[in-house]
Amino acid sequence: MMQFNPFLKLNKLTIFSKSGKIVYSENFHDGVNIIRGDNGSGKSTIANFIFYVLGGDFKKWTTAALECGDVIAEVLFNSEPITLKRTVSPNGSQPMSIFWGTYSEAIKSTSEGWQVFPYRRDERTGKRSFSNALFLALGFPELRGDVDSNITMHQILRMLYIDQKSLTLDLLMTDNFDSSITRKTIADLLFGVYDDSLYSDEINLRESEKDFDVKKKQFEGIDRIFKSSGTETSPDTINALIEENGIHIANIEDYLRKLENEQEVEIQTPDNQLKILSLKEEIIATRRGLSLLQSNISDLEFELFDSSDFIESLEKRAEALSDSVLTRDTFGGLKMNHCPNCLSPLSAPLDEHHCELCKEELPEDKGSSQIKRMQQEIDSQLRESKRLYKTKEHNLLELKSSFPTLEKELRARQSELDELTTTVKSTRVSKIDDLLIRKGELRSKNDYLIKQLKALEQIEVLRKELEGLTGKIAGLKVRIATKKQEQKNKLTGSNRLIQDVALRLLHSDLGNQREFQVGKHIELDFEKNTFSLDGQNNFSESSNVYLKNSVRFASFFASLTKEFFRFPRFILCDNIEDKGMQPARSQSFQKELVAISNASKVRHQIIFATSMVAPELNNSDLCVGDFYTPSNKTLKLP
Repeated sequence: MMQFNPFLKLNKLTIFSKSGKIVYSENFHDGVNIIRGDNGSGKSTIANFIFYVLGGDFKKWTTAALECGDVIAEVLFNSEPITLKRTVSPNGSQPMSIFWGTYSEAIKSTSEGWQVFPYRRDERTGKRSFSNALFLALGFPELRGDVDSNITMHQILRMLYIDQKSLTLDLLMTDNFDSSITRKTIADLLFGVYDDSLYSDEINLRESEKDFDVKKKQFEGIDRIFKSSGTETSPDTINALIEENGIHIANIEDYLRKLENEQEVEIQTPDNQLKILSLKEEIIATRRGLSLLQSNISDLEFELFDSSDFIESLEKRAEALSDSVLTRDTFGGLKMNHCPNCLSPLSAPLDEHHCELCKEELPEDKGSSQIKRMQQEIDSQLRESKRLYKTKEHNLLELKSSFPTLEKELRARQSELDELTTTVKSTRVSKIDDLLIRKGELRSKNDYLIKQLKALEQIEVLRKELEGLTGKIAGLKVRIATKKQEQKNKLTGSNRLIQDVALRLLHSDLGNQREFQVGKHIELDFEKNTFSLDGQNNFSESSNVYLKNSVRFASFFASLTKEFFRFPRFILCDNIEDKGMQPARSQSFQKELVAISNASKVRHQIIFATSMVAPELNNSDLCVGDFYTPSNKTLKLP
């Protein structure tokens, strides 16, 4: 049987009392799994526990459920077994413990091998949530439904779980904290419409525009202060003024040297000697600063180069791990009938848990635990490395921007020192004094302009960053527009597949709803969280339940026909019959689900609870556990 990824399958569910006693433990299988029993026997409680242990946010526990402690489930994520554990709490939003291996391995381990993940990601510390970890295991990209709310496992399960408590006409599970953007993102993801790069571009665009607005306000604020004071804000203009003043100073010095050759000279005064000493100290300090700055720039450039190589190596390692899983999935099912060395026929192994070649017992997870753990570690390293790389890039830009200004300051001080040490003053005359005063004024202006350049360094950094962001935003907008059109075309194909299956289920209905027999058009409106048949959904309550179940199961079955769906080929239903639905109608729907499931060649899992199990399905291999009654409930509490 083929397997499309992502794939999720519940292998085993075990529920413990607060004292540590097992009160429920059942294995689940591929295909249809039926939990059956009378009303009030606890079927819904089991369905809610499955939803909860997979990552759902659940609070409305029954009294019996609140007597339970830990819920542990072995779940297959794509091809790898992972064990999940959550503690029952009336508060909801509880953390999850994850063991990267099978249930039997997990219960033997006290703490080693387990990792605890919070319900939500901590933006301050960067610690990932269990949804991030499970999305990585499923091969999901990270998503955002809106600016402040990340798409969590709970949000995904709203499409995978058909519960009793939700409003009948709500397409997805009813949620108090909801938004149309969140619901649309869930649909786009599960129906295969979601384009990783498109949504990454949209997030990038939003963050770039926000960054642009912040930097633009900073730039305009500093620029406004400079302009109101009447000072120049262009570094190019200031540099030109410094160069022009330098030319005037050089001309004055040339003229003074000519006069010195014609007149008697004076020895240097004590004041000049003190100034020479002060200038030398300033030059030494500036050179040290320049040398340190150059060293820091070189170190940062090397670190960025090294970080880039490290990020590239991490990405290759992550890709190699994914490839190794894919290779094992592809060739793991191949049967070996002959020895690869001598080509002699091989004797059959004891069972599927033993190697065909050496006949030794195979490990339960075949190394998958280590692979999943490594994938999680590499993902964390990539996030942190990319964050540090961005910070270093900004620091390097600031350092490089300050380098030219420091060089100009050094040259100015060196020029002044050279002039003092090589020039002697001639007899004072009025003209010479005027020239000396003028030279002092020009040097003071240059000192001021150099200080002004330092103040403008931050403006220049902001200017360059704004230029880069402007080009980046323009490019992102073009890419987003192109990808949205491609996404729209893909959505049309997904909806057509869902409609075909939904109409098949509706046409097989044994109820008296004539519209179901002749219906032609199914509409799913995720933004309004509702659905309709030929524009209508105002049928009887039982018919609305049937229509809702048809639409939700159609979405699931459509994912078994096309690989591009990200629906994880898993669905859980606690609402097969409700609102006065007749047994024959419910049983007909159950048998149609089994027929479609049996016809599929793609691996999947359906779990549904019913108090009206079809006689042909009761006590069959499809059933999980006993037929529960008020005296034989699902939870075996003392």
